[in-house]
Amino acid sequence: MIFVVLIFAWGILFVSFGKILASTTPTASPTPAAVDYFLAYPGILPDNFLYPLKMVRDRIWLFLAPDPLQKAQTLLLFADKRLGAGKALVEKEKEDLGITTLSKAEKYLEKALTQGKIAKQKGEDTTAFFNTLEKASQKHQEVLEEIKEKLSEEGKKELEEVIKYPKRIYKEAQKEFLGF
Repeated sequence: MIFVVLIFAWGILFVSFGKILASTTPTASPTPAAVDYFLAYPGILPDNFLYPLKMVRDRIWLFLAPDPLQKAQTLLLFADKRLGAGKALVEKEKEDLGITTLSKAEKYLEKALTQGKIAKQKGEDTTAFFNTLEKASQKHQEVLEEIKEKLSEEGKKELEEVIKYPKRIYKEAQKEFLGF
């Protein structure tokens, strides 16, 4: 009987010891979660002969936006569309045009931030906009980092400069959202 109790005790000891080892064994760190933000479909790409018409339409759309907050939201939409267009161009192996388009996307993002600040100064409720801009700038960083892997060494250097825009905009949008 004592023999059975000792075997049972040793069994519990080994199982417990195994669980302790399993819980302290290092595991691979999880990959960062994708930013939960939807990018608009880019539509006609800059390599299409109809693209100048799209640009004219966009300028008219922006001109007709009645207030700074609506202009900011429109500029953010344009930034998202240009980001998608730049990505598509890089995937079509049109690196130079893709990088130029990506640069324009981030400049639209910067203009959206500026218009958002103007709207805030005019007393408009910009909380939701700056929250969205925060997510958008994170998504832009994520997409640009993905694209960077597909570029030549020279393209990667150019894109490093472009990536500085959404990083800075994220910080500024966060300040505006939090009210600093």
